[in-house]
Amino acid sequence: MKDLDNYILGIKEEADIFSELDNVRLTKLDDVKNILIKRSRNSHKGTYGKAGFVSGSKGMAGACVLNLNGALRCGSGLVKAFIPEEIYYVVESMSLEAITCTYDADNISFEKLQREIIDYSDVVATGSGCTNINNYSDILNYLLKKCKKPLVIDAEGINKLDLKNLKNHSQPLVLTPHYGEMVKLLNKDMDYFKTDIIKKSMEFSMDYNVYLLLKGARTLIACPDGKIYINTTGNPGMATAGSGDVLTGAAASLIGQGIKTENALRAAVYLHGLAGDIGAEILGEYSLTSGDLVKFLPYAIKRMTAN
Repeated sequence: MKDLDNYILGIKEEADIFSELDNVRLTKLDDVKNILIKRSRNSHKGTYGKAGFVSGSKGMAGACVLNLNGALRCGSGLVKAFIPEEIYYVVESMSLEAITCTYDADNISFEKLQREIIDYSDVVATGSGCTNINNYSDILNYLLKKCKKPLVIDAEGINKLDLKNLKNHSQPLVLTPHYGEMVKLLNKDMDYFKTDIIKKSMEFSMDYNVYLLLKGARTLIACPDGKIYINTTGNPGMATAGSGDVLTGAAASLIGQGIKTENALRAAVYLHGLAGDIGAEILGEYSLTSGDLVKFLPYAIKRMTAN
């Protein structure tokens, strides 16, 4: 399976080996073009889902902004952020269409978190940019135990995750690590995920009953039923700070719109990569930023849903 591992890692370009694997599929345009929900004239903002985000911290407000704007660009009707007071003005000024609700990072009100995010939202995402919250582990564990909605865990959420607590969540659970976060979660070294990537991802997803979105040159989605999807869009210009935050926003958005989790993740990853490819066509790979990914998401959606 070395050729398959090298393909996922971006070392090998050919993908003819996939015909031999029944449970592994490449995600191409024809696989995702009909996933997005067509807009009805008789609809309103509540029709297209409420996405809640517990993200950002002092010095990392941009992660939350990218979450919110990524979700808005992917069609969420309502987007709401639960953020530390220190970053309120940054988030409020850079994501005008989102709703913001603040908390004291030194004295977290879980009642407020329950009311403003968990009870309000159709999907909750957390972890992006939460590095500088001292008690973030308490927030994460509360969400795992009390949130009865689909939950997307990114970045610091992966770093602070205790695998035993995954059993506490009853709804679809999505983990979005890159390779460094994944090996840290498993207490392995970086060489661990350079071989048998499919097998190891599949086993993890099935053992813990989670959707694993493993970010890399060829982002991989492992589903709890054993299916594996490997994305075909994206380019090296997307190897830039905040790219994963946009993807978390996109994934939460589509799940919150009521799309089946497996399909929502395939479409979100494909769109995210396609936005990067469109950005690279116009700006080049060297100058691509995560903000550009948000900018080009609408173009990616138009291209994906054309015809």
